[in-house]
Amino acid sequence: MFQHLAESIYPQAKFLGELRGCELKPLFFAADLFVLPGTGGLAVQEAMAHGLPIVVAEGDGTQNDLVRQENGWLVPPDDLPSLERALRQALSDPVRLRRMGAESYRIVAEEVNLEAMVRVFVEVLWKVANH
Repeated sequence: MFQHLAESIYPQAKFLGELRGCELKPLFFAADLFVLPGTGGLAVQEAMAHGLPIVVAEGDGTQNDLVRQENGWLVPPDDLPSLERALRQALSDPVRLRRMGAESYRIVAEEVNLEAMVRVFVEVLWKVANH
């Protein structure tokens, strides 16, 4: 259903099935949009690090730090109408999509990344050690 919808709205859309590891890198560089309708984890951040706007289903809450209206769509899990609306919006404006991808990159480069996580851990350790 979604493959047919995407192909009718954006004929260049491709569906390649499950891929892992190094198979993904050239696809991230070639992609216009990252869609993960299930729970995600690091795949979402990897897509964002490649400058992609994202469509992600709500999961364990980690998506709330990553997905904003400026870089993507957060849809309820198992809600096909919401996923369809998000895909229609995403594919309807390529210029906006590129702008959203740039914001995804900015978020992981400046805010939500390993360096930021380590910085918080170090701050907590210093507070614990000094009290």
